[in-house]
Amino acid sequence: MKTITLDEVAYERLKAWKKGPKDSFSNVVKRLVPEAGTLGSFLQFSQANRTDQLKGNDILEKSVNERSSVKSDPWS
Repeated sequence: MKTITLDEVAYERLKAWKKGPKDSFSNVVKRLVPEAGTLGSFLQFSQANRTDQLKGNDILEKSVNERSSVKSDPWS
C-alpha cells in the first residue's frame, strides 16, 4: 500500500470512474492507466476505452495536420 495526494479536481475525476461503492481506486487506476512503455498496453487501453470516439479528437487531428509541413509516412 502507498499513500498518494490528489487535488480536489484530480480526486473527483478519479472518483467519477468508479463503477460502484466496492470498486477501489486501485482497481480504477489499473483498469484505466496502461502500463508504461508498451504499445500493446496502449492499444488495449485505447480499444477498451474507445478513445477514437472521444470528443475533441477532430481538433487534435486538425492541429497535428496543420503543424506537419511535410506529410510523409514514416513507416514506408
